[in-house]
Amino acid sequence: MNNFYNLTTTEVSAAMIVINIIFSLILQLIIVWTYKKTHKGLSYSPSFIFTLVIVGVLGTVLMMVVQNNLVGAFALLGAFSLIRFRTILKETRDIAFVFFVLVIGVSVGTNHYSLALIATISIVLIVLLLYRFNVGSMSGGLAYILTFTAKNDLDIGNIKEVLGRMSKSFELMQVRSYGLDTDSYVFSLELKDSIDSVFVIKTLKENQSIADVEVITGEHTIEY
Repeated sequence: MNNFYNLTTTEVSAAMIVINIIFSLILQLIIVWTYKKTHKGLSYSPSFIFTLVIVGVLGTVLMMVVQNNLVGAFALLGAFSLIRFRTILKETRDIAFVFFVLVIGVSVGTNHYSLALIATISIVLIVLLLYRFNVGSMSGGLAYILTFTAKNDLDIGNIKEVLGRMSKSFELMQVRSYGLDTDSYVFSLELKDSIDSVFVIKTLKENQSIADVEVITGEHTIEY
């Protein structure tokens, strides 16, 4: 029974292994909750959340393996050199979170519990503050994409005047012609606080030359 709690004089005790893994798992769950809370865009992947947790816990196990074991460290280095990562991360912030969970996992694996806990709480608070105040965003309000088709006799100047009254800013992004009679327009919009997308659609449909109006919200998208 004593061998279970103390495998050898040079190895980490089994009880400490379990404690480290559980503590690391708790911290990783806090990190992935922060990732989900602050995620923007349509590229959300549940498998990436799973990967974050596993990578963090594996970092903890890895450091317990190589502690005071130079041969084991070189063996693991050789094993990891055979791994090829073929999935390209879609957002640069994902790389930061991968590094985040790995650093915390390594801290727990080397028994730096206070460092791991304080670092997790501090960085999570920083991420939440950056998300709360929308740091890095070029737009202070909600962004919308407006698309509609219209006859080629449409007075686009009149449409721009209408959009100017309803939005803080707008920009014509694309014009495409479909045959002789129909054109397609794409605008980016930042609507005024008192205006919603439904009002935009109703207003534009009053123009007899416009059809197929669509407004896509950019509330949860990322800027490219």
